Amino acid sequence: NLYRCTPTGRNMRRLTSHEDFYVRYPSSDGRSIVYHAGADIWLFDIAEETTRRLDVGIPSSRPQRNRRFVRATKHLETIDLHPKGERVAVNARGKVASMALWEGAVSQHPHKSRTRNGQEPEAQHRLRLATWMPDGKRLAAVSDESGEERLVLFAPDSAEPPIQIGAEIGRPYTIEPAPAGADRIAVLNHRQEVLVVNLGSGQVKRFRRSDDSRPKGLAWSPDGRWLAFGADVAASTSAIFLADTMTGKVHQVTTGEFVDGHPSFDPEGRYLYFLSWRDFNPVADGMFFDFGFPMAARPYLLPLVATESSPFAAEHRPPRAPGARPNGGPDAPGEQGSEQPEAAAPVAVDLDGIADRIVAIPVQAGPYTRVVGAAGRVLFSSLPVEGNLADPETSGKGRPKGRLQSYDFGKDKVENVADGISGFDVSMDGKTLAIQVRSKLRVVSSSFSEEGSGGDDIGRESGWVDLGRIRLEVNPGAEWAQMAREAWRLQRDQFWSEDMSGVDWEDVYRRYAPLVERVGSRGEFSDLLWEMQGELGTSHAYEMGGDYRPTPTYHQGFLGADLEHSRQSKSWQIVRIPQGDSWDPKSTSPLIAPGLDIREGDRVLAVNGTIVDRSMSPARALTDQAGRPVTITLKRGRRKERKIVVKVLRSERGLRYRDWVNQNRATVHDATDGAIGYIHIPDMGAFGYSEFHRHFSTEVDRDGLIVDVRFNGGGNVSELLIQKLLRRRIGYDLRRHGKNSMPYPGDSPRGPMVALTNEWAGSDGDIFSHAFKLYGLGPLIGTRTWGGVVGIWPRHSLVDGTVTTQPEFSHWFTDVGWGLENYGTEPDIEVVITPQDYRAGRDPQLERGIAEVLDIVEARGPQDPEPSERPDKSAPRLPVLER
Repeated sequence: NLYRCTPTGRNMRRLTSHEDFYVRYPSSDGRSIVYHAGADIWLFDIAEETTRRLDVGIPSSRPQRNRRFVRATKHLETIDLHPKGERVAVNARGKVASMALWEGAVSQHPHKSRTRNGQEPEAQHRLRLATWMPDGKRLAAVSDESGEERLVLFAPDSAEPPIQIGAEIGRPYTIEPAPAGADRIAVLNHRQEVLVVNLGSGQVKRFRRSDDSRPKGLAWSPDGRWLAFGADVAASTSAIFLADTMTGKVHQVTTGEFVDGHPSFDPEGRYLYFLSWRDFNPVADGMFFDFGFPMAARPYLLPLVATESSPFAAEHRPPRAPGARPNGGPDAPGEQGSEQPEAAAPVAVDLDGIADRIVAIPVQAGPYTRVVGAAGRVLFSSLPVEGNLADPETSGKGRPKGRLQSYDFGKDKVENVADGISGFDVSMDGKTLAIQVRSKLRVVSSSFSEEGSGGDDIGRESGWVDLGRIRLEVNPGAEWAQMAREAWRLQRDQFWSEDMSGVDWEDVYRRYAPLVERVGSRGEFSDLLWEMQGELGTSHAYEMGGDYRPTPTYHQGFLGADLEHSRQSKSWQIVRIPQGDSWDPKSTSPLIAPGLDIREGDRVLAVNGTIVDRSMSPARALTDQAGRPVTITLKRGRRKERKIVVKVLRSERGLRYRDWVNQNRATVHDATDGAIGYIHIPDMGAFGYSEFHRHFSTEVDRDGLIVDVRFNGGGNVSELLIQKLLRRRIGYDLRRHGKNSMPYPGDSPRGPMVALTNEWAGSDGDIFSHAFKLYGLGPLIGTRTWGGVVGIWPRHSLVDGTVTTQPEFSHWFTDVGWGLENYGTEPDIEVVITPQDYRAGRDPQLERGIAEVLDIVEARGPQDPEPSERPDKSAPRLPVLER
């Protein structure tokens, strides 16, 4: 609401009485205040102290609410193969379509469902996770038509409305129909539960609920009796479980010492495949004395019957003719006896000693993502080991990097199936393979290999399927209503505290839902979501992305320099060129490229032939030139004009950041004669981790250290950096040759530390600042931090691609409990940078940090060994302990 008070903050008095929506964007002309609240414009008369709503009429057809049509390829969610591989079901934009692979029309399901009790729910809804039933005639999906998510069944080629199953299933992220006509569906949901829903009775049986992480994968045995899944057994380990859905018993079939998950049965039910992270083969770090395990995973095979030998053990195989399958192993496509019967034979499982029968599929360990059994082979996908820093110019572009391989049981060898994939799936009968490459789909035999595979043309020969045949109707107003409900429901189900921090969340929906009808654009809908989620009063409740109306975009080009217009020369002058990394084109000025000879003081006369002056600035001339080569006309003193060609930057962010850090470090070094080090951490993600370690080795070995987390954008690596700073030197390794001694432990801070923080350090930047203080690493200097520490896991997309985030992971500390959220951490020494400081180029926080760390160094400087000290042979030795 609006309040008034004296300039000193006294006599505060409330002026308005809004109880439903916030007062936003107040603006005054001195006589009245106009503001926005709940999709209305209000006017407050200052003299009369009265408020009235303005009746604003906008004569608009609201074109952004008009019906339109989109291609499914732009909005793909899931793709599912028909059990026999002859059709495909596509979930896109909250709708479901099915079609034959290369011919025929596209079928779209009816929009309204009928429930078991005959009641008709509202028409607006979203379908997710569309999956073929084993009969190949029906599809199962998750629908929120009733306001909650429920399973529905429908025949895509029938005019009959879908049947809604009334079972309460939470928010599913995987559904898996049981084979063999059992009419049951297994569900993994947001509560980390493994459920089985009986489609006939609607009854739900819960087989497991994980305490620490969501279950990893679902797989039915071919006979529909056994359900395999991975679930945690401790905070950091998980095991494979087999649920006997006939008896209701659940059996753990791996030891739980490792991370096991993503199970799959082979089509004949002889083996259970799964992924496990159990290869502890350390890889040395390239820069620090450290090791990691980037190649820890491998696909494994578990014979279900005790008498079944490993298909990889040649010594156990009976003699066989060339091309025959090994030891009665899985059939390959087209071999005799490979037809799948209507009802699969019962799958036998010997539970005694089952964990001791695990064998590794003979492939190198690596970053595997999935394993699936197919006819005659087992397929597994992986991703390359690469850095986490994405190139902003190429991020999201190019071919996906997944690799699909197989072990062929007929050939007894590993084969490369396809490179550059986004994902893959195998039909229920194990004979058809679907390969997804972003929005492209290829459907081939499960024995497929990319070598000589028929090119890139769409058709049966190559396997490429034209998903562009699917066109979807979009009604934006109806979508926004559904999206608002789903975003509200996601908060209700995922928010870290069940009581929603004391907020009446049902009342929030009742207030905000009617406003959707007044929304006229996607931007207004975004504003509505932000406000609705903001009612929770908790950090990290974001809304990002979405399907906006296309607008012209002209990317600004940058020269990477400070330019000012000189009255004396009546031209633009280069007054400073920031210093970045000359070897990195994203963080250097193009003006310092070798051979250009551009200096501070040079004048810029023209850009691409356009004369620049007071009315036409270089920045204006560089509009829409980002990343392109441009011709710059320069003049130095009385010399002749000259023209050079430079490739201008898309952004100066990297250059300006590097220059700022370099200046801060130089300031610290100059003020302390090199005695004090300086490290800035821009965020707690991959970039911040990189920046910390870029300078750690050189800065940590000085007499003292300033750790700067001002403007830290958050992330999740604070504990890794705190661990490095917590290392305490207790000794040194001395060498005969070489000047420097080596500290023990290595890479440990040599002297005392201070940290700088401010109100722009948030999330994991809050946590780092507080942990620095709580561990007693040194004084924290600056201003109180942002105060947002309830973390998120962005993974839920709405129908138009919008991602909303739910504050899921709150933080408790021994000193303040839950109090870091919405408050932040107080510095030990408060230092504010005023506007006058900014204008004068002063940094009093850095200056205070230098003074404080120097005082601490003087009081208790680093303890170093004397260079002449050597072990004394006459000194008493430690006693030898007897066994």
